[in-house]
Amino acid sequence: MSKHIVGLILFAVLLIPAFFAVTAFCQGRMVIRPYIETGFQYDANYFRSENDTKSVNTYYVKPGFEFGYATDKSLIGIGYSLDFFRYDDQDDYLPGQRTAEDLDYTAHTGRFFAQTQATDRLRLELDNLFYITRDPGFAETNDNSIDRFKYTLNSFTPSLIYKFGEKFGLGLKYNNLYIDYSDDDIGEGEDSMENRGGITWFYYFTPRTSFDLDYQYWERDYDKDSIDYQSNQIMVNLEHQFNRLTVKAGVGYHKREFDDPIPLDDIDELVWKVSGTWEFPKSTLFTELASNYNDSGAGDVYFTSNRLSVRFTHQLTAKVRGIFYGYYQNAEYETSNRDDDRWLASLTGEYMINDYFTLGLSGGYEERDSNETGRDFDNQYILAKIRFNYDLGSR
Repeated sequence: MSKHIVGLILFAVLLIPAFFAVTAFCQGRMVIRPYIETGFQYDANYFRSENDTKSVNTYYVKPGFEFGYATDKSLIGIGYSLDFFRYDDQDDYLPGQRTAEDLDYTAHTGRFFAQTQATDRLRLELDNLFYITRDPGFAETNDNSIDRFKYTLNSFTPSLIYKFGEKFGLGLKYNNLYIDYSDDDIGEGEDSMENRGGITWFYYFTPRTSFDLDYQYWERDYDKDSIDYQSNQIMVNLEHQFNRLTVKAGVGYHKREFDDPIPLDDIDELVWKVSGTWEFPKSTLFTELASNYNDSGAGDVYFTSNRLSVRFTHQLTAKVRGIFYGYYQNAEYETSNRDDDRWLASLTGEYMINDYFTLGLSGGYEERDSNETGRDFDNQYILAKIRFNYDLGSR
């Protein structure tokens, strides 16, 4: 194991007891909210196939709870849901074809988050996410996969921020990402583990303008034949807040080195990102344009992602909210001439019937155009859901 990762793991081990020593005996306010959500989704092309399109109905039920505990300087949040997914094929299948009904599964979703202001200068945080899912987007931000393999994901992240004064500070973060596929057969996904550490120096020029220099190092280890790698990335970022608009921009350098240079040459490139957040009394608009490599390259498949993301939320009335989400991504592959354009647009409406019940209706369209035969697809979906929340009260 690299000495970089050994140092990061040691940092994480030391941080955890430091956090609990501060928060263990604090007194504060506690909130418990049980809920249950159930929904129905129709996909016109569930498997995202170019020629063999199959429509599928998905039914799900998610009972769960949210727990929060806060003091003047600390907070703890816990969320959990038990998720039942059932699929109903709407088209006839020939012998040997995939059927969605064989993909029924029960999942768990959980999150633990804790934060404490240990001293006037030091803040400690601990975040852990746990999923069992068939959605490849949870494992990769710059996702271009169409797989429906079931896998378990756990992301464990301790961090700290230390301020040396009013304007200057230092952040340290460690992340362990573990992905475990349920089926270990060839072509059914590949288990992997990523250990990532980062250090950020930040400086506030004014209360509205800040600068930071961020360095990250991580290693990705695969369980099967994919080549392990190490990445180094450094970025310079600038943020400025106008009256209603916050703009962030960053540029840097990313170099990835593979353990076996014969099948895969090392890759490096200029990376960058620009984002803006507009906040109004009833609306919020967030947009981001970024360029970087994908991280999860099972099968030694890596590409440069140029991605534009947009999310707009508007509170139409006190009980009705609308949400638009969309993205466009160009994926230019490193080990072949493959070039994909992929985009998605979705519109959601939410109606709060009363303090306990919320109705939701979504519709969306997704498409991928590739220069390789057999990789194009388009899919339309409709989702309807209802959620029941109950606040047990706080003290």
